[in-house]
Amino acid sequence: MIGVTLYTSHTFGQVSINSETPHPSSILTIAPTDLKGQYKGTILSPMTTSQINNIPNPAKGLIVYDTLVKCLKVNKGTPTVSQWVCIKTK
Repeated sequence: MIGVTLYTSHTFGQVSINSETPHPSSILTIAPTDLKGQYKGTILSPMTTSQINNIPNPAKGLIVYDTLVKCLKVNKGTPTVSQWVCIKTK
């Protein structure tokens, strides 16, 4: 007979990478430094325009990097009718 033990814990849905305390207003917190204390950046899903357009049911607000247009794009549409636009700065 094989026994199975289940463990449960209280979580608040926040995930952190290289950080012990995710920010309470964030679902994902990524520390700006690696384990050696060196500052690092984050790469957000680099894809071609064609690959982006082939994401099935992309969430509204999904962010990707378009390697052909060279911009961060956000889906301002819906999962069924996506509308990818470049995020522009002033």
